[in-house]
Amino acid sequence: MIDQKSLTTKLNHVILIEGFQKLSMSKLATAVGVSRASLYLYFKNKDEIVQAVVARHVKFIKEHPVPVHFATATFLPVWLDSLLLMGSTTETFTTELQRAYPELYQELSGAYRIYFHQLKAYVAQGQRAQFVRDNFPADFVIFQAESLVKSVLMQVREGQLRLDRAEVYLTATLDFQLTGLLVASVQEQLDMRQVAGFEATILREFRETYALISK
Repeated sequence: MIDQKSLTTKLNHVILIEGFQKLSMSKLATAVGVSRASLYLYFKNKDEIVQAVVARHVKFIKEHPVPVHFATATFLPVWLDSLLLMGSTTETFTTELQRAYPELYQELSGAYRIYFHQLKAYVAQGQRAQFVRDNFPADFVIFQAESLVKSVLMQVREGQLRLDRAEVYLTATLDFQLTGLLVASVQEQLDMRQVAGFEATILREFRETYALISK
């Protein structure tokens, strides 16, 4: 039997693509492959589902904080976590959330805003430590990374990019971020096994969410 954590993850994938306002509890149950009765075992209503989805995002941010002080050992996991977060919401979801649940929207957007503000300071420290290239301001480094990730996902949602091709682009985006962001001497010391493992996590999240578009 599915547990609440796994069910919330599946519901998150559906809501990111479909939104939640037009989906009844019955339709949500069908979308995640459980009976309506099973869905009601964990969630009394749609309000609780939306709350759980928002809590999932906030929990990830709290469990993967940006360190106050830069360290070479922490940069790679922090940056890879940030790339995952850059593609973890959709305009469909956040727009509906803002209209229907303004307090939850404020909680979610506030958590993201604080996270990326801290990331900007962290990247700037990495630049001063001559670990991250300092060709551009830290806020632009984050902006261009977010733009690349969101551009790929947006084209998938609009039907302009096939899922298989999007996976190629996302993998290239991750590799491009590392080769274009870090100074040459640092790149030679990267543990690519860690990068490969995280790429697999990002691609799995992508498939489980965006495969819904083709159904």
